[in-house]
Amino acid sequence: MSDAAPPDGWYPDPGSPGTQLRYWRDGRWTEHIHPLVSADNAAGAQPGVAAATGDAQNPPKKRRTGLIVGLVGGFSAVVVAVAAFFAWGLPALTGPQLTTQDDWPYAWAPLQDNVDMNQTFTFPADYDLDAKAAENGDQRDTSFAFELFTDSSLTHHADYTAHQYDRDVEIGPGLGASHLRFHWETDTIDNPDDREFEINGGRSAWGVHDTYYLVQKLDKAGNPLEKPIVHPFRVARALAMPQVNYGVNPNGTLQMSWDPVPGATEYLVAVSSWDGERRQVWLVGSTKVPTWSPPIRDPFSGERETVEQEQNQGLRTYAMWSAAEIEGQADNGGAVNALDNDTSEYEYGVIATDGTGFSAMQPTDANTVAASLPQEIPLYLKKQQFPNGQIVDSLDKISTRFFFTSVDGATRQTAAYIDPDDVALQKEGVRMHLSGLGTGLGWPMYLTVRDVDAAKAQINAFNERVKAELPTTGLPQVTTISAPIQGDPSQYTPSTTAPDVDYPVSGTDEFTRYLAANLVAREDAIDVSAYVDRAGMPELSDAIGEAVYQNPYVLGYRGYTVKGDIVYVSYANDAETTKRLQGEIASVVGDAVAKVTTSDMSAADKASALNQWLVDTASYDKAALEAGKATLGFPSGFAHAWDPSGVLLSENGNTGVCASYAAAYKALMDAAGVPSVVVTGDVLDGGGHAWNKVQVDGKWLAVDPTWNDGGDPTEYLMISDAQFTGSATRTESNDWMVDNRIADYATP
Repeated sequence: MSDAAPPDGWYPDPGSPGTQLRYWRDGRWTEHIHPLVSADNAAGAQPGVAAATGDAQNPPKKRRTGLIVGLVGGFSAVVVAVAAFFAWGLPALTGPQLTTQDDWPYAWAPLQDNVDMNQTFTFPADYDLDAKAAENGDQRDTSFAFELFTDSSLTHHADYTAHQYDRDVEIGPGLGASHLRFHWETDTIDNPDDREFEINGGRSAWGVHDTYYLVQKLDKAGNPLEKPIVHPFRVARALAMPQVNYGVNPNGTLQMSWDPVPGATEYLVAVSSWDGERRQVWLVGSTKVPTWSPPIRDPFSGERETVEQEQNQGLRTYAMWSAAEIEGQADNGGAVNALDNDTSEYEYGVIATDGTGFSAMQPTDANTVAASLPQEIPLYLKKQQFPNGQIVDSLDKISTRFFFTSVDGATRQTAAYIDPDDVALQKEGVRMHLSGLGTGLGWPMYLTVRDVDAAKAQINAFNERVKAELPTTGLPQVTTISAPIQGDPSQYTPSTTAPDVDYPVSGTDEFTRYLAANLVAREDAIDVSAYVDRAGMPELSDAIGEAVYQNPYVLGYRGYTVKGDIVYVSYANDAETTKRLQGEIASVVGDAVAKVTTSDMSAADKASALNQWLVDTASYDKAALEAGKATLGFPSGFAHAWDPSGVLLSENGNTGVCASYAAAYKALMDAAGVPSVVVTGDVLDGGGHAWNKVQVDGKWLAVDPTWNDGGDPTEYLMISDAQFTGSATRTESNDWMVDNRIADYATP
């Protein structure tokens, strides 16, 4: 390329703003660079790009690296030009443009790639940052002016430093992850060396996350911007970032896997959390191979035993106290601070290292993948588990429910189970283990009989009674299970467009609608390069979760794997079966809506009529529930039970679990013209569950068609979230809708 002024699309290189330009195309920086236009040829410079001037012999007293952004307050166009100022006192240079839309609460600046580990960002400010902070009551809190996040949904905070020099505010790395240490719980067993790793030589540095999102809230004068501006930047790393898939073992232990990273000699399993002031990162495991699962052990001895009392060690997503511990403290006259128990911003990830350099960590919301997984037996609830002690003369004297503390600190229940083949005659009687179905946890207990066969007869009767009492939930424990690619990836031609489909496609943003259309069309491979890192778009895991749950004509979805910018999807059904089932579902839905609703009915009347129709038509599939509880996933032979084809089609006996009911009700509401969503979460007395919300008179109200089937069909019809009480008490997860939209569906 000659020294002539470059054409449109060339802007100062974020990595070397004082020496060269870089080409901006399709929403991202390219590899193409060009020397910066000098003062000598400024007369021939491209329109809008001023000559670069400055005194190389007299640099500023404090050298700053990175971008200085000057902004004007207020804008409404889809694309807004912004003047960007760069370090060392260079005059204004026209930079990339902001992107916004009317329904976006934020404007987005272009992604700054390959940012130095300790790079700072400087914003012109005619206001006094410290004085404004003091006025707000906390001189350390500058969140009124800037915030930093690790996700594009702007829900997971990270820390930063803010200093003002004259009329510039400089934003730099916070005090987080310059050191990585193994978590104390695993040091004594897995890592006796208590190893420590230094990022950036232990000096101040941006942490281990891949991309950060710096939000600017004030203009140069200190006035609130009409739309805060998001400045995303990606930190340069020595190694490629592992893209981790999450699954779960049959015993309820989290399983992580990823493709090998070239040059890596070790992988560090990390947990990250936000304590309100700082994002902390600690290590809970290491491995030489691209897969990891935490060991199960007895917490008292550290030994691995047949009967266990703790699992998923180091992966908890609460700060101090589990729910059972809080109850125990209260009963003993103690008290705990509820603020110590924040569980909102925990992340899992893997860092690749070659001994000196490190990759970024791809942050995955921990509660999305593991909140309901078992962590430990709550000793405080031993009396409820064994009202008559652990030595009994009849198994009728123990609870058929098994209590456990989950990774998020909640007290949950699952089905109790006793293995009839794991018994031994001892002096106290027949020794056996009371386990939690789908967990690696268990209690030792004794049945005071001297005949092993008689004990086994009681065990079999107990297990049958447990099956009969299973609550009608049924979502898999881990909802974002990654599935292996079905065959050789090269056999697929990735889709690059949103296919035209014959069924409704729902999504709160363009990325989600694109994924939803491809999933409804049952595409095996989807190219997401046009949306990853694009301004205003959610994370892939966030978007695909909403696309799956809010589109009932996505059938047989079982998970996905990411390789580069291609998403490979696993389905339970082949393409021909999927197409046939979609047509049959649409026919049943259309007939039902025509039969029980009329065009002049209110939204509430339609919601009530179609709830009653579904209750009258469907039956709960207890066999599928039992199989699903045993596998913590989607059991073979029951593909229909987790999508609307189960409860809607007679070929499947009109049977399904909660996911089938919720998807069917969403399809019915869509056809009737009533806004609705599928909601997922955990019933604390029964595990993963799915239900619905409908919009009536401008307000969202909850409907649980599964639990309306079997009792009063109106008990859980158009109620508030707070009205789920007693055995129906539940919590919402964040995988059914992109994170920043979930609050929109709160009930009155």
